[in-house]
Amino acid sequence: MSLNKIPHPEVLWAQRSNELYITINVTDCKEPKINVTGNKISFEGKSGPEQSLYGFELEFYKEIKPETAKRSTTARYIFLVLEKAEQKQDYWPRLQKDKSRIPFIKTDFSRWKDEDEDEDEGGSDPIGGMDFSNLMGEGADAALDDSDEEMPGLETVDDATKINDSTKEESTEISEESKSEEKEIKNEESESTK
Repeated sequence: MSLNKIPHPEVLWAQRSNELYITINVTDCKEPKINVTGNKISFEGKSGPEQSLYGFELEFYKEIKPETAKRSTTARYIFLVLEKAEQKQDYWPRLQKDKSRIPFIKTDFSRWKDEDEDEDEGGSDPIGGMDFSNLMGEGADAALDDSDEEMPGLETVDDATKINDSTKEESTEISEESKSEEKEIKNEESESTK
């Protein structure tokens, strides 16, 4: 059976100048068969509660180094890190060689970095080189704002009362003016009808 004739899993991808990150979203995948060559990847595996068969095959935009491929499998997905054959080259415009859009292949924005961001950081650690060991035991205190700037002053109750009183006085004046105008208009109307 051809791998392109069976249902395809969602495939997410991101890249750096020297690596590709590919996530194959398959839950509880049993017996995954992943074949990575210099220019192709193929996947076949049973996934989900019914253990339905999923698979795909695609040709990469350019060559990779299959001997350095790394794989991590969880209950929700299979994650691959593939090294590009040509180091420090431009970013690929797409994962696959074919220019047509393949609906099951999507950009992994959670791992994506632009080319200019990639050059600034150097290194190729997909989790950003973060040391999680020194985060143990830290709570909300670590997220507190460290700013030395003074907070703006709040209005006092007296200031707020003055503002409310002046607004009331203005509205009282306006309502008295409008009442006197209404009386004048009524008087004029009654005189003109006589």
